[in-house]
Amino acid sequence: MASIMKRGNTYSVRYNYKDHAGKPCKGWETFKTKAEAQERKITVEKELLDGTFLVPDTMTVEEMLYKWIPIQSSKHKWSPKTYTQSVAMVQNLIVPYIGKRKVQDLRTYDIEQFYATLSQTPCGQYVHGEKQELTENQKKRLLSSTSIHEVHTLLKTAFSYAVDWDLIHKSPTPREAPKINTEERTIWDERTMLAALQTIENPALHLAVHMSMILSLREGEILGLQPGDLDFDAADGRGTISVNKALQRADKVALSKIDPTQIYHTFPDRREGSKSSLILKRTKTKKSNRILYMTKPLKEELLAWLEKVKQDEQNAPEKYSNCGQLFRLPDGLPIAPDVLTKWYRMWRAEHPEFEKIVFHGLRHSSATYQLLQSGGDFKSVQGNTGHATATVLMDTYAHTQDKPRLELTEKIEADFYTQDVAGAKPQEPPENKTPVATKITGKMILEAIRQMDAEERRELTRVLFA
Repeated sequence: MASIMKRGNTYSVRYNYKDHAGKPCKGWETFKTKAEAQERKITVEKELLDGTFLVPDTMTVEEMLYKWIPIQSSKHKWSPKTYTQSVAMVQNLIVPYIGKRKVQDLRTYDIEQFYATLSQTPCGQYVHGEKQELTENQKKRLLSSTSIHEVHTLLKTAFSYAVDWDLIHKSPTPREAPKINTEERTIWDERTMLAALQTIENPALHLAVHMSMILSLREGEILGLQPGDLDFDAADGRGTISVNKALQRADKVALSKIDPTQIYHTFPDRREGSKSSLILKRTKTKKSNRILYMTKPLKEELLAWLEKVKQDEQNAPEKYSNCGQLFRLPDGLPIAPDVLTKWYRMWRAEHPEFEKIVFHGLRHSSATYQLLQSGGDFKSVQGNTGHATATVLMDTYAHTQDKPRLELTEKIEADFYTQDVAGAKPQEPPENKTPVATKITGKMILEAIRQMDAEERRELTRVLFA
């Protein structure tokens, strides 16, 4: 089945095999010593007999990834954003470093070295696959551990496909993912949120911020709402909001590659030659589809906003283009995410007295406030925030607010130092009595969870919500 031939000072192992299409092929491998050649001959013959022989393939990592992306995108119905981010990750963080390597030649050590290289790589070193000239300050800002972890996640999935395609027997990705150095999120407490809300004069921005603070809505979810999603009579007159769409600006190339059923509507371009489109799409996950309850002030503001929208159309019906969205400009066109972000940044610049957070930070602030108000009721808060699982919610927010710990310290301070120790006697050994039951509050549970690491929180979630 295999033979050894001496060629000069080397030894070649020759054998016959069939490629992926079943076509007969001849293979040979060269070794420096006869012993190495004999060992390989025995291995090849065994692999050919038991069907584990790996058909030689010259496919590179770059070729494999660009073959994998369309399959993965179609199978998991990627959103335009996910498609764009994945392509950018391949172009800028993988291909420049290991793209030309053959898939069959990669070993786990090579991937570990690749991760080490990324940890010392500046952000923006490559854009659209082209190397950039960076300033000295730009070179100091290195890729985050989160970015490297995302590269690992992508490669782990892609190489699992390479195994299924019989390109390799085993994935070269390391068993353990690169560690993420989590940083505490900057958030506002409830007093700051209310104080900030009261300073916003732009009615559209005020309503959007109000909805994010009270309902923990994402920016795209807010702008994706339509008047029909509001039911002011539901829940015994409290009013409900149905969240089932999101507004997003997407790259046109990505739109042409993804499953079209992900998109409900594509809005007309406002300027000729635009490379992106404003789209109305499905929400992030199935859990993102949810019913939320209005507060009375929010309900009043929504009613006032609808009246303003109606008035805008009546003022100039010939110039009005009804886009169908709840959030729209005076001419009826939709308010795009970049416009809302611009308004928010302008407001933030005018009010430096508030700690600087991005718009999405309002959602984090809201979720944390809800957890505190509910006494750590993760399931209820998850229903409001639309997180995929309670584990994600616990891992994201359980460590972001020090208020319970501060309150505990204040209680200790007020009690410990004011004790009357005059005539205090040494404590007698306790008798063997049944301990008195301790009343555990929601805040105590939340504080205990916050002291856990991510692995402990996941295990707790598995036990509670299995």
